[in-house]
Amino acid sequence: PHFITAGWLWVDFFFVLSGFIISYVYGENFKGSVTIASYWKYIKARFARVYPLHFVTMIWCLICAVIIIQYADGIHPFFWDMLNPMSVIPSLFLTQSLGLYIAAPLNTPSWSLSTEWWMYMVFPLLVSFFQGVRMFGKILTLIGSAGVILFVKYYLGPVNLPFPGGSPSLNVVSDFGIFRCAAGFLLGMLLFSLYQESIAINFFKQSWVFVVFFIGAMVAMHLGAEDIVVIALFPFIILSAAYNNSAIKKILDIPILQRLGDWSFSIYMVHVPIIYVFWIYQTIHDPFKWAKFPPASSVAPNYTMGLGMCFVIVALTLLLASVTYKYIEVPARNYLNKRTGSKVLEPVKVVN
Repeated sequence: PHFITAGWLWVDFFFVLSGFIISYVYGENFKGSVTIASYWKYIKARFARVYPLHFVTMIWCLICAVIIIQYADGIHPFFWDMLNPMSVIPSLFLTQSLGLYIAAPLNTPSWSLSTEWWMYMVFPLLVSFFQGVRMFGKILTLIGSAGVILFVKYYLGPVNLPFPGGSPSLNVVSDFGIFRCAAGFLLGMLLFSLYQESIAINFFKQSWVFVVFFIGAMVAMHLGAEDIVVIALFPFIILSAAYNNSAIKKILDIPILQRLGDWSFSIYMVHVPIIYVFWIYQTIHDPFKWAKFPPASSVAPNYTMGLGMCFVIVALTLLLASVTYKYIEVPARNYLNKRTGSKVLEPVKVVN
């Protein structure tokens, strides 16, 4: 189903959600002004939240990449961008998604972490604007975000398409991902300013509204709707969930969903390192695997085995994510916050 092949658009949902959540948690701290003390306290807290797991998974992928290179007989430039050991340097500084590569290097999902990090850096400087922006400014921000999305898809994106002759797509990562992230993040900040004003709360707090917009996004993906049309539905999903205090809230508060939410960053960051282990096995048995793009294979596809491997990787991902969350994410975050005095700040309370 196309709603699965278009699933990469949920990364854009995350960018919008991230702008909303970061505003919710940290916005009040920069409402009046940005001081050096408050800025560094915030940056250290974000570093403690995302960097430890990024570092561990990056080293894991680096080791796997070195092993794959040793066994591979020829590597296409696209895959070399992914496996290049020297890409560990920009990855260390979270600059791997600032136009240095066509393919996201090493732990590929970290491309979005890289773009997010730089939005974190400029976020405090944007708070005052979004706190006081009038309707005209909100409309301009909305138009600007839409313009960036279209600009990326139809101008920047086709420049570095790895698929010759491929149709334009917003699915850019390490090449122009920073612009894609900025569009979604700013849209999320704008959405939070609307949330603070309780815009259309009586409408959006109804559970059926969440269901309609969520299913609407899935249907739009399945029908191959324009990327910007799908993204336009995301803020309504977030706003309806944020306002809701009835059925949807009860569903989202189910312990298993809360636990998956706790693990979500780990899930995102460990699934590719797990896949790299399987890549080592593939490369040993087929050294020419990565010599062409798309990858060549001397073995006919076995979809039954592929489906089974999908379930295996999902299961391993959930298992490892629960471990990395408990033994890497939380302890490292607590340790760094304690050392730097940057414990998580209390979010602003909005009474609906």
